[in-house]
This record gives sequence, C-alpha cells and structure tokens, in this order.
Amino acid sequence: MTPEKAFAAIIADLKEQLKTELREELRAEMHVSPDRTLSFAEACKYLHMSEYTLRRLCREKRIPHRTYGADGSKNPRYLFSTASLDRWIREEEERNYRSGS
Repeated sequence: MTPEKAFAAIIADLKEQLKTELREELRAEMHVSPDRTLSFAEACKYLHMSEYTLRRLCREKRIPHRTYGADGSKNPRYLFSTASLDRWIREEEERNYRSGS
C-alpha cells in the first residue's frame, strides 16, 4: 500500500470515529435516546398512562403503534416506537397549547 493510500485510510477511519463520537455527544446533550421498540406494558410506563387509556387510544388510532398478531384478534398485541411516541407527545403538547389560545 502506498503512503498516500495508507494516509487516506487513516483519515477515513478518523472521520468515521469522529462522526460516531459527535452523534453520541449530540444525543446526550439533546437527551435523545436511540429508537427502541416497547411492549404495551413498557409503553404505559414510558407514557405514565394507565393500560385502559393506552388501549383506548390504540383502538381509536390516536397514538402511533403497530399491532402484532392475527388481524381481527380480540386481544391484539401492541408495539410502540420510542421515537414515534416522543414525536406524538410533542405534537399533543403543541396542539393543546394552540387550542388553549
């Protein structure tokens, strides 16, 4: 390998390491965690919401979620994305603020 190619490879590695470190620092400063998938019980805790309320919001399709299991099941399993829930919370807060004006 020529010295130029070796130098270019080192620079590329350093850039990638720096990108990763900066991304993690930004997440920490912005208090943003990587997206995770939550079960129904985990989503209740995450949202500080009762099971009854969360299940009603899911049935009414007023909160972002996906169902797991057979279509038309009487007892569907709900899964939630933390990123989608965070976005939903912000939108609800904005909507409530606008409607109160």
